[in-house]
Amino acid sequence: MTDLSKERQAALLKILHYIQNGGDFATAKKMFQDEFDQVDVAEITAAERELIAQGLDPCNIQYLCNVHADVFKGNIKENKENPDFAMPGHPVNTLKQENVVIKSLINDFLLPNLKKWKADHSTETLAKIKQALTDLSTIDKHYARKETSLFPLMTKYGITAPPQVMWGVDDKIRGLIKQAIQLANEEPVDAAKLVKTIKKTSYEVLEMIFKEEDIMIPMIDEVATPADWDNVKQEEKQIGYTLINPPMNWHAKKEPKSTGPIGIDNLSSLFINFKEGSLNLKQLSAILDILPFALTFVDADDKVAYFGGGAQIFPHSKNAIGNSVFSCHTPESKPVIEKIFKEFHDGKKKEISYWFTPRKMGRKLYLRYYAVHDEDGKYLGCLEVAQDITEIEKMSGQKKSEY
Repeated sequence: MTDLSKERQAALLKILHYIQNGGDFATAKKMFQDEFDQVDVAEITAAERELIAQGLDPCNIQYLCNVHADVFKGNIKENKENPDFAMPGHPVNTLKQENVVIKSLINDFLLPNLKKWKADHSTETLAKIKQALTDLSTIDKHYARKETSLFPLMTKYGITAPPQVMWGVDDKIRGLIKQAIQLANEEPVDAAKLVKTIKKTSYEVLEMIFKEEDIMIPMIDEVATPADWDNVKQEEKQIGYTLINPPMNWHAKKEPKSTGPIGIDNLSSLFINFKEGSLNLKQLSAILDILPFALTFVDADDKVAYFGGGAQIFPHSKNAIGNSVFSCHTPESKPVIEKIFKEFHDGKKKEISYWFTPRKMGRKLYLRYYAVHDEDGKYLGCLEVAQDITEIEKMSGQKKSEY
């Protein structure tokens, strides 16, 4: 790092500390304009990462996130966009298409109808607002794809602070949309609350679009490989899309294949000896792929090492392999996961189980976490087994073989 960049980082941190301590927007904006002409995305995120390193809880930086964006907006250096992003079907092209529709939904339909309803309070206009909010709630898929595939990709390359902050803001937006829908369906409708909530929701959604396109995407573009983007594309179908039809197919430019000794054609000749029998790698892979469970193995260093099993329970990304297991969970669920792994490391528990029905899925899930040890008792990691038990719970009596 040059002395100049150290000076710039110090100046940015001074501005962010001022904002953190309750400083006003106009002064913060002037402080920035006095020190900088333009600022690079990497400098902003490095400064925010330093705030977290100094002890600021990522959850507490969420409310500062929009202020940071407003202070720096219009002064962020524009990088030449990757031409691949303009290709139909590329994950970034898809994300931006969704953002165009989301912006139009808010600016051309939701907010104009909200303004009209404030004047006429008609049932017809309120119905349009309700429909717009229902459509906006599908933004969950847009955010879920980002959280499932893009956040692990950022974490993989050491960009850890922005995903922590953005995930929390995504959840905040989901909550605001849910609250707005509830308010719109109350009898009678509290007009003041509904108007305030919709305006706040709209502002937060539009600010997130700016953060995605002007901050997040340029950061990822600096580090992602064609193979990374290919993973992101292949994983989209796990979740689906927001307010657009499924995009065209797209594949990254093929990279030279490895010529190492272990390839797909060699799997049948490589055997693993178990306590009772042996399997070649092709057989083992096929067996794992038809198990009625979703499997995740996290190694002794709490790094995601493996996804497998034949069931698709939760969306996941190949880009998460090698990342900390804690970075793969929402800010809300992270404390629970940390407690599970601490008890496994401390030897207090060998197995932990949960069963519940997620509201979004409407299916009953059974999650089991197993501490894995070698023959000498050394901790090797954790195996998570996720199973949909909805149909199993419906079983009664007995079913015998028909053969």
